[in-house]
Amino acid sequence: MIILDGKITSQKIIDSLKIEISNLNFTPILDIIIVGNDPSSQKYVAMKQEKAQSIGIGGEIHQLSQDSTTEDILSLIQNLNQDQKVNAFMVQLPLPPQIDTQKVLSSINPQKDADGLSPFNLGLLFQKKSTGIASATALGIILLLEEYQIDISGKNTVIIGRSPEVSIPLFALLMAKNATVTICHTKTQNLKEICQKADILISSIGKPNFFGKDFIKPNAIIIDVGFVADPTTGKTTGDFDYDQVAPISSFITPVPGGVGPMTITSLLYNTVQIAKQSILL
Repeated sequence: MIILDGKITSQKIIDSLKIEISNLNFTPILDIIIVGNDPSSQKYVAMKQEKAQSIGIGGEIHQLSQDSTTEDILSLIQNLNQDQKVNAFMVQLPLPPQIDTQKVLSSINPQKDADGLSPFNLGLLFQKKSTGIASATALGIILLLEEYQIDISGKNTVIIGRSPEVSIPLFALLMAKNATVTICHTKTQNLKEICQKADILISSIGKPNFFGKDFIKPNAIIIDVGFVADPTTGKTTGDFDYDQVAPISSFITPVPGGVGPMTITSLLYNTVQIAKQSILL
């Protein structure tokens, strides 16, 4: 069993991005919109800005109140879409319930979409267009697999979860690499039997230790996107019962330290590529 170390892989990419930024004659700008005061979102946004600044990316955090309307956010997005000084920006999810999240994401200029969540970019991914910007988490998973030289082509790959932020763009990226991909969800029948046939098994359902060894094909590759507190121990864990699953897998991501670090790094990777592309426009 080999651990897919997101921290080490992330640092390699960060070091490479530093070099790319040093070769630019301007400072890439990544702005972040956050609505409300959710502690987890606040912490995550602060981490993103700190990591961005550490490699030479500038930018501003736009803090909106909890009672903001969809129109408030759309007005700010319109300004950022038109601001030539801002190369890229993102909206921190989740948004408060009164906000039309889909309308918000659809209003982002696809060429400035650092988090890769606009439906336009998702459409480009399904068309296998190189100009499509992938969601940060989905891209992070692909970059992690590539770092460990895992051949995706032809692999029977099962994704558990159907979120537009992770699972759907990941489906497109894996298909583009010639994987055979199945998406499972709450209505899927015979889930265990489907998982048992997977060469690569990916879950993002957020249910601690939901999958034990009886779900896993021997020597399967396990990608755990889950990041939740174990109700018994209080420790951060993933969707897979690591102690059960790790011994029979060939590769596995730890939680924490697997997909998580790759997500922030992929956001910065997208930002640098967008900034470089802006030179050509």
